[in-house]
Amino acid sequence: MSVFFLYPIFLYGLLAASLPILIHLLNRRKLKRIRFPAVRFILLSQKRIARSYRLRHWLLLALRTLAVVFLALLLANPIFQIGAGLFAGGGPVTLVVLLDNSLSMRWAGDGDGFKQAKEAARLLISGLNDGDRAALIPTNFSGKEPFRLKGQKEILLKEIDAIEIADGTANFAAALGKAYELLSEPAAQKEIRLITDMGLTGWDQFSLSSLKQVDPSIPLKTLRVARKQPPLNGAIKEVRLGGQSVGANLPLQIETTVANFGEVEIKELLVQLSIDGQNKEQKLTTVPPRGESTVSFQTRLAAPGAHLGQVTLKKEGLAGNPAVNFALDAQDKLKILVVDGDPQTSLVQSETFFLSRALNPASEKDSSLFLPTVILADGLAAASLDSYQAVVLCNIASIPDVFLDKLRSFVQQGGGLLIFAGDRIQADSFNKLAHSTPPLLPAELRERKLGAESSGEKIDKIDLSHPALQGLSDAILLESMKSARVWGYARSAGAGGTVLIALANGDPLLMERRVGAGRVMLMATSADRDWNDLPVKTAYLPFVQALSGYLAGGKRGAFDSGIPVGAVKEISLPPAYVGKSLRVIKPNRQDAEIFLSGEKDRAAARFEDNDKAGIYRLSLPAGGEKESGAPQIYAVNPPFLESRLDEISARDLAAKLKPIPLEVIPVDALQQGGKRTDLALPLLALLIVTLLVEGWLAQRL
Repeated sequence: MSVFFLYPIFLYGLLAASLPILIHLLNRRKLKRIRFPAVRFILLSQKRIARSYRLRHWLLLALRTLAVVFLALLLANPIFQIGAGLFAGGGPVTLVVLLDNSLSMRWAGDGDGFKQAKEAARLLISGLNDGDRAALIPTNFSGKEPFRLKGQKEILLKEIDAIEIADGTANFAAALGKAYELLSEPAAQKEIRLITDMGLTGWDQFSLSSLKQVDPSIPLKTLRVARKQPPLNGAIKEVRLGGQSVGANLPLQIETTVANFGEVEIKELLVQLSIDGQNKEQKLTTVPPRGESTVSFQTRLAAPGAHLGQVTLKKEGLAGNPAVNFALDAQDKLKILVVDGDPQTSLVQSETFFLSRALNPASEKDSSLFLPTVILADGLAAASLDSYQAVVLCNIASIPDVFLDKLRSFVQQGGGLLIFAGDRIQADSFNKLAHSTPPLLPAELRERKLGAESSGEKIDKIDLSHPALQGLSDAILLESMKSARVWGYARSAGAGGTVLIALANGDPLLMERRVGAGRVMLMATSADRDWNDLPVKTAYLPFVQALSGYLAGGKRGAFDSGIPVGAVKEISLPPAYVGKSLRVIKPNRQDAEIFLSGEKDRAAARFEDNDKAGIYRLSLPAGGEKESGAPQIYAVNPPFLESRLDEISARDLAAKLKPIPLEVIPVDALQQGGKRTDLALPLLALLIVTLLVEGWLAQRL
C-alpha cells in the first residue's frame, strides 16, 4: 500500500499555502488605545462580538490555505495503490528483479517455494508496460553472465524459466551490487524487487559495506515466500573417518553427525551409507530438538584405489540437504621387508619382535595395512626388493655389497629405508654409506653411549610438523613418547641429514635424508628393548606404522570429506608436472582445464569453479595417476547451514540494509494482484467545496 504522484514537480506549489497567512499578517492594523471610563460597558459588549468575528476570520484563513494545498495536490495528481506488483510512480519503469535461487528455496513455502518465486517473477515481468525495462538477476551466479536491462517481456520470461536452484548459499551482496550497477543510469522510476524465503544463512554473510554503491532513493520491496507451518528440519553436519587408515579389505569405520535445526524431535530417521552406489549399511536414529546425533557404520573396501561414498537421510517430510558425498582412496597393502640382525631362539627376544607386531598386531593378512616379511641378515644377498615399498634394517652388522647396489637403486626410485642401531652394528661399514654417491645415511655413526636403564635419557624434541610425526601431536601419544627412556644409542655427527627427534641432552635420535625419489631414516637406538623401553609404550605402534607408511611413499589411504560449494580446491602434484595441464570433470559432465605452476617443491593448481554438489574427477597428466599421490576424485557438498530454515526478521533485515528503504510483503499479495485509485477527482471535489464555503463565509463577514 502506497501513495505516489504522477507530476511531483507541482508539489512545490504547496509553498503557496503560506501566502494567505502572510497576507493576513501584513494586513493586521496596530491601534492606539485610549481609555474612557464612560465607554467601559460598551467595550465589554464589543469583546464578546469580536471573539465571534475572530473565529470566523481564522476559519476563513484556514479555508483559503486548504484551497491552495488542494490545488497543488490536484496538479501533482496523487495515485493510491494497493498490491505489491504495481510500481510507485508514473512514466517508464526501470525494474530489477532479484530471484533467490539458493538451495534453501527448495524447501521454502510448503515444498514449492521456488515455484512460487518464479511465478512471482513472471507476474512482475508481465505487469510491465511499453517503454519499461527490466533485468533478472539470480542470487547465485558465476559472475560471467552479461546482465542488462531489456524491454522484451518474452526474453525475460525465458530467462526466468532457465534459472535453476543452485547448490550454494545466496550471495545477496553480489546480486544487490549488480542491481545498483544496472540502475546507475538515469531513469524516471527505479525499482528493485527481491523474491526470497528470508533465509538466515544468506543474510548472516551479508554486509552493506561490501557494496560498492548504494542508492537509498531506490525502494527495495522484498516478496517473502513463507511456510504455513515449520517442517522437520535436519541435515548431515559431518562425515568423518572413525579409524586411522583406509585400506583394501580392512575394517573401515565411517561416522556421521546429524543435526536437527527444528524445535521438534526427529524420530526414526533412516541414515544410509553407500559406497560406489551400493548400499552398505543403514541405521535408524532419533535427533533431539536443536540437537545432534552420531551414527557409526562398519564396512570394507574390496579393492584399492578411488571410491565414492555417500551418506543419505531418508524420512518423509524432512526439509534439509538429504545427502553428503565423500571420497575414499584405499591404499593397497604396504609390503615391508624387515631384516633381523640379532635373531634369538625365543621369538619374543628377537630384534624384530616388537617391530613386526606393531606393523601387523594380529599377524593376519586382512587385519593391517602393512604386510611385514621378516628375514635374517644372512639372506640379504639373495633378497629381491621388487615387491616391497620399504626396507627396515634392525641391528645388522653390515650391508653386503651385492645387496647394497640393489638397496641404493631401490631408494633412488622411491623406496624407503629405515635403519635401527644396536650392539651388532659396525659403524665403520655404515659410515661409508654417508659419503657414497649418492649418500645413503643421514649421519655418521660415532661412539655408543650405554648406561643403566634407570639413568636413561628422555625424548625432548619432536618435529610434529613432519608428515611422519604429525600423528604424535595427540596429547596422549605425545606424553607416551616423551615418557620413554633411552639408555643406549649411537651418537652421530651431521652428514646432511635432518634431525626429527632429539633426546633431552641434545643428541639426535631420529634423522632423515632424501635420496633421489626415496627417503632414508636412521634411528640411533634399537628396535627392541635392549637399549630403550619405547616398544612397550602406547605410542610405539602408531609411531612405527607412521614411519613405515611415510617411507613407503604413500598415505595410509585417504578420506576426503569434501569441500563446500563455492570453495577452492587446492591440488598438489610432484614438481615434474609443472607447466602441464590438468582436466577437471564436474558432476554435470562439463570439464575445465587448469595449468600446474611451480610452488616450492611441488606443482600446484587451484580450481575455483566448484559450483555444483557431487563428485569431481581429475584427469591427471599422462603417467601421473600412480606416481603423484594426488586424489583422482574429490567431493563437493552444499554448505551445511544452507539446510537451516531459520529466517531473518523484517526488523533485523531493515537494520542490515539501512539506509536502503525496505518493505517486506508476502508473495501472496503479488498473486492477488493490485489496484490503483486516481485521487484527482476527490481532490477536485474537495477544492470546489472549500472554495464555495470560503465564498459564503467571506460574504457573511
